[in-house]
Amino acid sequence: MDFTDRTMLVTGAAMGIGAATAKRLARDGAMVIIADLDEQAGEATRQEITDAGGAALFIQVDLSEQASIERMGEQVSGLARKLHGLVNSAGIVRRAMIADTGETDWTSQMAINLQAPALCTKTLLPLLRKGPGHIVNISSEGAYRPRKAHWVYDATKAGIGALTRNMASEFVEYGMRVNTVAPGWTVTEMHFKGAADPEGRKTQLEQMDMDGAIIRRLARPEEIAAAIAFLLSDEASYITATTLHVDGGRVAH
Repeated sequence: MDFTDRTMLVTGAAMGIGAATAKRLARDGAMVIIADLDEQAGEATRQEITDAGGAALFIQVDLSEQASIERMGEQVSGLARKLHGLVNSAGIVRRAMIADTGETDWTSQMAINLQAPALCTKTLLPLLRKGPGHIVNISSEGAYRPRKAHWVYDATKAGIGALTRNMASEFVEYGMRVNTVAPGWTVTEMHFKGAADPEGRKTQLEQMDMDGAIIRRLARPEEIAAAIAFLLSDEASYITATTLHVDGGRVAH
């Protein structure tokens, strides 16, 4: 993909799929704005991109707070005249059976996973209209598969699909396209950072036989990033309001 002279913002880009996406977009020529709460990890991602010859900036933002998102929008407006892409990648998960779910399980996941993509898009829309900037919202295989102890997370990710379709319908008049990527289980910090032995858990995930998938392994962040880059590119010029499943065939199977 050629994103030369294009500016793109990725939320949750300090680690995981967001970081892989920021690196991929920068490698393909974009100037990437990394928006994340984790300053240390975000700066590390920025440094890795610039060390590789790419262009990146870090903006700290608390996506659970509307005021923080609005401040981010002001900062971005001071850095760029227009945005050519937005990737709403940030997400959190709190596992709980239905009977054990509390109010904070709802409020935290709804705020980050569903409300933040909407607020970020609204806040950055003036810059995206000028791009025009295309949008990719990150859902999950969990929005399409029955499973236990994820009902809040999966509900937020199912909501992303509706959010995407509404955005696509409204923003087409600005020349913008909006799509969803629904990753399968991916080897990211979300799944190994909190383990007693993070590196050991990461290796275990990389070697795991993924039952239920046609390609019987977990995804790598770079594979999800490649799909996101495609949807942001001119090669996807006739694709909007759709969901691209990058899950090794797990949902289909």
